[in-house]
Amino acid sequence: MKAILCAFSSLLIPLSAAESPMNHATALSAYVEALNTHAWEKIAPHVAEDAVFIFTEGTFTGHTAAKAAFEKTFKLIENEVFSLHDIAWTSVTENMASCHYEFRWQGLIAGQEASGGGRGTTILRKVDDRWLIAHEHLGPYARKS
Repeated sequence: MKAILCAFSSLLIPLSAAESPMNHATALSAYVEALNTHAWEKIAPHVAEDAVFIFTEGTFTGHTAAKAAFEKTFKLIENEVFSLHDIAWTSVTENMASCHYEFRWQGLIAGQEASGGGRGTTILRKVDDRWLIAHEHLGPYARKS
């Protein structure tokens, strides 16, 4: 269950969805900041209507499914802080950008300090001149041989 726990929270750069112009990198930062509010109404404007989220617990497509998955995590982890590290942009075009990164989270689960992390991939798509999350895949670190 740790992957979905990690999926929802924040980057440390405060940006609002209303700030413009936004490029792919600032859009990702704004999305992560919105995640850390733990409020779907602040997250939704950063997410494409048909976005796909892939976590250990399953695949969630569209706003309704994503909202349910996010809110489940928000109830489970109190005071969660989520961050992205070592972001590498693997492809950037005029209308699409993809990156991979390491993510980390920390918070309280049942009153106990908890933390974790893993690897993630995000694809952003430009819709009506706004960069939106179109796909996110979070998973564990690679197994060491």
